[in-house]
Order: sequence, then structure tokens, then C-alpha cells
Amino acid sequence: MEFETESLEIDTTSDNNAEWKELISVKLQTATRFEIHCWKEERKEIQMALQYGKIKECDWEYGTVIAGAVTKEFIGYLLSLPKPSDTEIYNKMTPFFSIFLDNGFSSAHYGTELYQVSGETPSR
Repeated sequence: MEFETESLEIDTTSDNNAEWKELISVKLQTATRFEIHCWKEERKEIQMALQYGKIKECDWEYGTVIAGAVTKEFIGYLLSLPKPSDTEIYNKMTPFFSIFLDNGFSSAHYGTELYQVSGETPSR
């Protein structure tokens, strides 16, 4: 089996995260589970994510993974987050390093890289 990955383009130089919110709001509608990946030193962000999920055991030495259900409350929370102000390294769209949804959507590098894994295609 093969999977096709599509990169979804947004303006990563924008001074707001409205375009990111618009795109993820559509993807959240078909998702049932999420994973948020944070670096271990991102204590505030880990606590934010723990409001909606639980720590998932994994072997990522430098980070923490929080997993949970995509609920109306989680969607509302995620879409209410302001654009982070610490944008020196990345022009962050979200405070979370990575967000993965069980429908194949991912928001990586603080929302600056968005991907959608498409359904399976038969191997040849």
C-alpha cells in the first residue's frame, strides 16, 4: 500500500493565524483523535494541551506527546488561540510544535508546515 502526502500551502509570513485556523477548522470536522507534540521545555504548552488529552507513552526523548479526543470543546479552544508572539525562529501559527489528526492531517513546525495524507492507493 502507498500513501500520498499533499503539502497544504498557507502564507507563513502572515502577521495573523486566520488562514491556519480556517484550514484546520475544516480538518477538525472529520477527525476523532488528536496528538499534540511539544518539546519537553515547553511546559506551558504541555499544560495547555493536557486540558484536552493525556500524556501518551512514547520514546521521544526530547518531547512529550499528548493524545485525546477531538471534541467541540477542543475545537473551540484550538480555534480561539491567538497567534503566538514569539516568532523569532518560526512565524508560529500555533503554540504547539506539531498537531496530528487521525484523518491524516498534520500541522508541523508550529503550523508553518501543513500536510494531508490521502487515502491508500494500491501498490503496483
